[in-house]
Amino acid sequence: MNAVLRRGHRSLGWAVAALSFAAPLSTGAVPVAAAGSSGHVPAAGSAVQVTATAKNTIPGAGTYLVGKDFNAGVYRSVGNTSCYWERATNAGGSTSSIIANDIGSGQRLVYVKPTDKVFKSSGCGTWTRVTAAAMSVKSKKTTIPGNGVYFVGSDFLPGTYRSTGNTDYCYWERSRSADGASASTITNEFAKGQLLVTITPGGIFQTSGCKTWTRTAG
Repeated sequence: MNAVLRRGHRSLGWAVAALSFAAPLSTGAVPVAAAGSSGHVPAAGSAVQVTATAKNTIPGAGTYLVGKDFNAGVYRSVGNTSCYWERATNAGGSTSSIIANDIGSGQRLVYVKPTDKVFKSSGCGTWTRVTAAAMSVKSKKTTIPGNGVYFVGSDFLPGTYRSTGNTDYCYWERSRSADGASASTITNEFAKGQLLVTITPGGIFQTSGCKTWTRTAG
């Protein structure tokens, strides 16, 4: 496993580095785009092709060829305590080959693009490809666990959420995509105490080292 996080910051231990590797903190209201070949989370009926021979699951540990060992697409891994993943241009193992990577606990999401060559995973539960139907489900949940990566809309209701009692640093991020790229970050924050965030429909919400988030308004 390559320990250099090109994008990663998902466990609290990596959170300080996040503010260097992720996009700068901002409050700009950037619209969440529909996903597809542009690198965002694919929408229902997306153009991500499924081959007959490749699989729609990925073991939680190992290095695999995209399109040969498994199909490209959005994948979910649950029940993690320290899960590392990496998208790469080749299997050479050099830092320069890393497209994006991430480490953290709880539910993890990753969009492996058809143009990626290699996917690495370490310490994760089995990755399962998320169907378009699953991504289009409208959740009624009004709480979000303090650690993990979640679909806005299908994992929880959009709205304004509060996390209180954070004596250590809590990191949250709103993203357009689960691809792990810095360019996908809409906005983020790294702070102690009570935190508030308004999460608009679409995209991804990521949280690390935080207390449970509870919806306060629509």
